[in-house]
Amino acid sequence: MFFNSYTSSQSQIRDLIDSFYYKIVNVSRNKAFYDKLAVPDTIDGRYDLLVLFAIIFTFNLSKCGSKGQELSQNLFDKIFLDLDLSLRELGAGDAGVHIKIKQMINLYMGRQQAYCNCLKNKDFNKLKKHIIKNVYRNVDNFGNSPELLVEYCKKIFLEFQNKNHKYFLLNEFNFPNYD
Repeated sequence: MFFNSYTSSQSQIRDLIDSFYYKIVNVSRNKAFYDKLAVPDTIDGRYDLLVLFAIIFTFNLSKCGSKGQELSQNLFDKIFLDLDLSLRELGAGDAGVHIKIKQMINLYMGRQQAYCNCLKNKDFNKLKKHIIKNVYRNVDNFGNSPELLVEYCKKIFLEFQNKNHKYFLLNEFNFPNYD
């Protein structure tokens, strides 16, 4: 089964992954991104922010050795398990859900490669271009919103970059506030 790493994990690991996921969902649902930064308050817009923040987090988590990489995979599986359930709650049938999840995974993987490259190289100008291409793809007048979103991503990156493994593996991390 696709979601095997999450669903077959010990309950202790699932609890940790659920907590990671809860923090990512919370930050991605911050109304300020939709009200002040012109992120579309749509299923796609919410997905784009969830993916952006999940990738920034897993970029750092995966640096925590094999345990961090294992947890990153579990988190990936949890994200798509939850998205699968959400699509079903919206009324999509089995075949439709399978196709949509496959598309969403492909989008995630492409974004992961692009965003991680930017983070690895600390290239926030290139990150801005990817954010415009992905998050703001359906927005005509976004003004300086991409710059502000990139500044927040940079704030997260700087907050996370020098933390020790314990900060992530023991779930001591928090996303910085965005006002």
